[in-house]
Amino acid sequence: MRLYVALTALLATAVGVGVLFFANSVLSPVLIGGPGSTCPEPDCGLGAGLWLIAGAVAVVLVAFLAGFLRHVERPIRRGLWIALWCTVIYLLESIVVWVLI
Repeated sequence: MRLYVALTALLATAVGVGVLFFANSVLSPVLIGGPGSTCPEPDCGLGAGLWLIAGAVAVVLVAFLAGFLRHVERPIRRGLWIALWCTVIYLLESIVVWVLI
């Protein structure tokens, strides 16, 4: 049962993070050169992209490992809850990265 939780969390988090990463890549020209930007250079976009990629990989691995933590009766529901919270964490990370840049 724990494998079902882990696989559900892994796949759902990968989908959620993929959608957020695509949204970040589409919005990056607006976010980099916007008013009040502290770093309008392309290097800042590259730095933000690297942080977002590293965060995406880390949060997907955390979701997969969190699926093995405890035994539950409803594995799919538990996996989706883990994926939801890991995707929210990635969203917060992307907001922090863009605010700092």
